[in-house]
Amino acid sequence: MAPPVTVSERREIARLLFESARDLGRAGVVADDFLKPMRPHVPEDVLAALRPHLRQPDRRTGVSTIPGLLAEFDGMEPTPVRWGLPQTERTRTLDLALTVVAFALGEPFAWAGQQEGRLVHDIVPTPGSEDKQVGASSLTTLEWHTEDSFHPERAQALMLYCVRNPDGVGSRVSSIRDTGLSEERLDILRRPEVVILPDDSYPATWKGRDCGTGQGGVRTVWDAEDGPCVRYDPAYSRFLTDDPDFHEAYRALGEALEKSSVTVGIEPGDILLIDNDLAVHGRAPFRPSYDGTDRWLKRLQLRLPRPRPATEAAETGYGQRPLNVGAPGTVAAPGTTGTV
Repeated sequence: MAPPVTVSERREIARLLFESARDLGRAGVVADDFLKPMRPHVPEDVLAALRPHLRQPDRRTGVSTIPGLLAEFDGMEPTPVRWGLPQTERTRTLDLALTVVAFALGEPFAWAGQQEGRLVHDIVPTPGSEDKQVGASSLTTLEWHTEDSFHPERAQALMLYCVRNPDGVGSRVSSIRDTGLSEERLDILRRPEVVILPDDSYPATWKGRDCGTGQGGVRTVWDAEDGPCVRYDPAYSRFLTDDPDFHEAYRALGEALEKSSVTVGIEPGDILLIDNDLAVHGRAPFRPSYDGTDRWLKRLQLRLPRPRPATEAAETGYGQRPLNVGAPGTVAAPGTTGTV
């Protein structure tokens, strides 16, 4: 086991990360430049210094937290009321720092159809989205889901950074490996009997089609080498079967996920990592003020070098297209496409 990180070591890596991101920004680089074929080179010395301070999500609980790496980033501007508003130099530098951290963990990527293909997403409460099942909601419970579960190239891990969280609204997480579901129910849920649609954060290019056109049912439970994994988003799902045993098993999964869930507190400066293969996540409702003080998270999506079931290769993903970046020292997950 590695020795604990000292306060002075964490301060030093925070300083190094800040200076690296600042220098990239002064050279005219922005986070989205990492999506281009001629992307700037990620500083290998910074990656090497970062990696001992990082850890992947636990393969049972599906979560890990990393405090203090962005300690130099305080005094951020007011929370925007939606994503995509003009950024300050401070925010652009923060996005670069988060991108460097993401490269030290895996392979960050973006979606062409989500937040206009940006690599770093702003997750903020947005007027008009209060009651939707998307990250921009606020007044409604954000129901259990695995991120982008409709797509075969969904992230293996999510990286969430807390900019501001005045009401202490935590992220709710629940792992399939903590549910205690019987092997009989798990086996029923391994049947491809659920169609999952893209959520409302994507353009509605698929609306008006039959739900099953070009994309059959998916397995709610699938298996990695080290145990069961889950693919779950009831808010955007429909069943392909009337079998009462399947419906009962699906209901039991939802109840078990709720019963075994934990709320992970996230404070300004914290990074929360969620394993998107074995954990679902959600959020309790809160009341936004839209006055610049609201909860504000940054999100990046990561690929890790581990396989998924070969059966997923035939899925269309409803035409949604991932933008891959790659980086020195990282390995693309099997089955992913090349750099765009």
